[in-house]
Amino acid sequence: PRQFKIPDWFLNRKKDHKDGRYSQVVSNALDMKLRDDLERLKKIRNHRGLRHYWG
Repeated sequence: PRQFKIPDWFLNRKKDHKDGRYSQVVSNALDMKLRDDLERLKKIRNHRGLRHYWG
């Protein structure tokens, strides 16, 4: 998508935590990234992570 001059706000992976890049992630990779993000938020005891932890 970046090669076709699509703006950053349109991509589904904004400011990746590990590398700081914007990207478009599809299918299973998106589920895996979301799971990794939630696990990281739970680990650092973030409010959003705690809400997922509590159910």
